[in-house]
Amino acid sequence: MKKYVQGGIGFLLAGLLLWVLFRGTDWGEVFEAIQGVSIGWLIAAHVPLLIMFPTRIQRWTYIVRATQSVSFRDMFSATQIGFLANFTLPGRVGEAIRALVLTRLTGIKFSKSFALVALDRVTDLFGLIAIMGVAVFAYRPVADVVIPAATFGTPSDIVFTAAQYKAGAIFMCVFLATIVATFVLLYMNREFVLRLSNGIIGLVSKKVAAFVGGMLNQFADGLHVFRSPSDMAKSIGFSLVTWGLTIPMLICLMNAFHIEFAWYTPFVMQSLLAVAISAPGAPGFVGQFHVPLVLTLVMLVPDIDLNHAKAFAIVTHLVQLPPVFALGVYFLAKNRLGLFELSSTGGKMSHESPGDEA
Repeated sequence: MKKYVQGGIGFLLAGLLLWVLFRGTDWGEVFEAIQGVSIGWLIAAHVPLLIMFPTRIQRWTYIVRATQSVSFRDMFSATQIGFLANFTLPGRVGEAIRALVLTRLTGIKFSKSFALVALDRVTDLFGLIAIMGVAVFAYRPVADVVIPAATFGTPSDIVFTAAQYKAGAIFMCVFLATIVATFVLLYMNREFVLRLSNGIIGLVSKKVAAFVGGMLNQFADGLHVFRSPSDMAKSIGFSLVTWGLTIPMLICLMNAFHIEFAWYTPFVMQSLLAVAISAPGAPGFVGQFHVPLVLTLVMLVPDIDLNHAKAFAIVTHLVQLPPVFALGVYFLAKNRLGLFELSSTGGKMSHESPGDEA
């Protein structure tokens, strides 16, 4: 029942976002902008997109191999089937399905597979933090940041002053630095971090302090899966490479639409996009994917036509669908697996796994 409720909420969210963003759209201008796309740049965008698939698996390799010898192909299969699930099923069930497929293909206990997937998401954060760090430091407006009323159909323009943006940027820098420092300290000195956490949070609530301490313990256990600091560094390095490849992809796509942009625009765009799609929603992140792209363009490219920005968001979303679907369907067929059966089983097992031995 919970799965259907989550799915319903996801579809409602997607419908709301699409309605807010695309109401009043001049579809003639949107299609005209799409027809004017440079095919060469569109093809070029697929190069970093396709390279990201193996680099993402290589990042995971340094985590998985610390517990069991697993082939690159099996990890590739699990990851691509998980991606396919995220693009076809509601609620971001792809991570649970990735763990389940790894279990089916390798015999690793599901709780351990689930932990390995979770740790991969932790190392994935380092690449995202780097992208967001560049965005925060590079984009420092001296004038008000204006989101035109037409963007979301608001009664008036949405305006952020330069001072408000600066305060938000400083907070974000401190927040990101704190996350990185916490991960490093957890790996080097777990007891110190736990004492510090309990001492500070315990002043407010002992119950919250206990909860946070338990979460930090889980992260620390996961980080110590690495066989060596070298393996951790390599995994983080491939996280940086994977996230870094999103930048030339977005550059190619903006060039395909003949958009003139500042060099930091793709960093801001990718940061907003990552935040938007982090929450469970409709299949394929419909709506969640489009809003941050349009928002970035109207903020950083003030003279851009709104319909042109919407055309860019639509095409950028569609560009990523064919390889995800092709690879996901291929590995499902190759391994004789069914997506909906995996979804049902993975959802049940993911709720049981945290209590199992990892």
